[in-house]
Amino acid sequence: MMIFLGVLLIFTALLTVRPSVTYACSCVMPAEPLEALEKSTAVFVGKVVDMKEPSQGNIISSADPVKVTFEVDSSWKGVEGNQVTLTTALSSASCGFEFVEGESYIVYAYARDGGDSGNLEASLCSRTKRLTADSVDLKELGPGISATTPTASPEVTPNNSPESGAGSNEPDQAGDPAADSDSFPLVNVGISGIIIVLVAIAGAVLYRRRNDGTRKK
Repeated sequence: MMIFLGVLLIFTALLTVRPSVTYACSCVMPAEPLEALEKSTAVFVGKVVDMKEPSQGNIISSADPVKVTFEVDSSWKGVEGNQVTLTTALSSASCGFEFVEGESYIVYAYARDGGDSGNLEASLCSRTKRLTADSVDLKELGPGISATTPTASPEVTPNNSPESGAGSNEPDQAGDPAADSDSFPLVNVGISGIIIVLVAIAGAVLYRRRNDGTRKK
């Protein structure tokens, strides 16, 4: 009977007590920067400004998602605006990238479950890494799009510029001399006409007087 109880206790212990087993994340060699850029949904450099870990329930898994928000400095793909929020597994044991708030990283993110760029994930198996001054990725990718670069406004030509015909402050004098010169022939023609009429009248008067004098004789 004692042997039976002993075996039962051992069996019960084996069912209730689990050994602490650590599973490591196994990754293949990450792709080169340009290839990783092509395969990723979003690639950017940013600083971690907020992290939200999963609620502390009774059961915690290393695969539970952590929500990480970045303030974007520059990007190469899939980023709109100056902030990006993504998720990663809680622990590196589940291939999660353990970000540190306040640190800057170059992030290669992918869309979760093949969705859009609004549901991004980061993994320990990607080229995501802490940003350094001698980063090979920055050299390979080249200059990114700065999140703080203002959009260039179109050049506007002032109304009073030499190139603009409208709104010029200079008086329009081009037509005045021409108008004046055109009026001179009209005046001359009018005066000449009056002189001719007067001469004709005077001639007619003289002719009439001469005829009257001839008749009286």
